[in-house]
Amino acid sequence: MHVFSRIITLVFDGLLLPFGTHRLAGLLVVSALSGAILALLFRATSDQARIRHARDIFKARVLEMRIYPDDIVLITRALLGALAAQLTYLRVALKPILVVLVVAIPMFLQLEARFAAAPLRPGDRTLVTATLKEGLDARTVPADLQSEGGMRVDPSPLRVPATREIVWRTALAESGDAALTLTLYDRPYHFDVHASNGTGVIGRSRTAHGFADPLLHPGLPSIPADSPVAALRVTYPDDSYHLFGRRMGWLSVFLIGSFVGAVLPAWLLRIQL
Repeated sequence: MHVFSRIITLVFDGLLLPFGTHRLAGLLVVSALSGAILALLFRATSDQARIRHARDIFKARVLEMRIYPDDIVLITRALLGALAAQLTYLRVALKPILVVLVVAIPMFLQLEARFAAAPLRPGDRTLVTATLKEGLDARTVPADLQSEGGMRVDPSPLRVPATREIVWRTALAESGDAALTLTLYDRPYHFDVHASNGTGVIGRSRTAHGFADPLLHPGLPSIPADSPVAALRVTYPDDSYHLFGRRMGWLSVFLIGSFVGAVLPAWLLRIQL
């Protein structure tokens, strides 16, 4: 899964490279491209004729209910026919829907990892939280967090035995990604804090176990299996984008962009969705 996640990350790095620091433009264009790809993928994997037939039957049954609103027998028959047509549609469309989901989920996770949170700016304060594996006491485990420059780290972390967490307060001193090293029991773990205003992946969390974790949480390096760290979390502020005269989250921008991207090929190619 690590190799698969890495390949997807490199693909999106290449797609977003031309946009540089223009995060909104990159999000809109890639969202529209994703919507177009998914619409074309649905068309390629679906039986368009059977989908069209099921939808035509459904429309006819609905029209029948509107024409004969006072005939309970015809209304019941039309309603049952509409339900049957919908079941037929779901049966025919299930395979392409599943294929689209398999492709859409990695796309969604990549965009969420890049645009949901905002890169840190000079002066921003954040928390770095290390969760220890079961059986370890947060009060006694030797732990240290060091920055190679650009990030100030409070040398006295907060230790929470109940949740096995060690929390460091940090502050970004200058722009640019900051390299940090977390050391527990003389075992170092190197990672970066994202502080450059681009479209790269912002690593916010990682766990030491879980087959799908590289796909679900890209950005931070893998935690070695023999590490005393069970999970690592870095807090970032949520990002928002100015579109149509208002501020909105990345998901709203993604839905708008992907809808526009899907509608255009669907209209031009008469794709039955």
